[in-house]
Amino acid sequence: MARISKIMNANLLTVKKEATISEAAKLMANKPHGCVIVTENKKPIGIITESDLVRSMASKKISANTKVTKVMSSSVISIPKDSKLENANKIIDTKGFRRYPVVDNEGNLAGLISENEVVQAMNDNIRFHRNLQNAVLVLFVLFEFFVFILYRYLIDYFPFLR
Repeated sequence: MARISKIMNANLLTVKKEATISEAAKLMANKPHGCVIVTENKKPIGIITESDLVRSMASKKISANTKVTKVMSSSVISIPKDSKLENANKIIDTKGFRRYPVVDNEGNLAGLISENEVVQAMNDNIRFHRNLQNAVLVLFVLFEFFVFILYRYLIDYFPFLR
């Protein structure tokens, strides 16, 4: 089974905890990630999504100069870089977030993985295994067919087959 490190996005949008909402929004404006990870000493301490910004701005709780720590989701659930897809899927199923920071063995930020990317990779694995099973089945049927057809001719040369 594939590992998270093979499908994670290593081109991250990050800000320090001292950054403002305006800086985070500018980073997100030109990138398709939909989130910015807040870091401290290379470790993820929070995540801000586009919907977090919209909700906070709509409720008028923040201004453009508000620190990212006021808006970020701070109970960050990260996934180890060497995790298998099935283990990451278990985390996603139990926690219910859409995006997860990926960390290395020291806990430093290494990438970002989304729920959709994990599901897509698992679907690709299932599709591959299903195609492999079908190929083996076809080979088995062909083998049985040839044995059935050739049996008539082989019993003339090999009397022990009778």
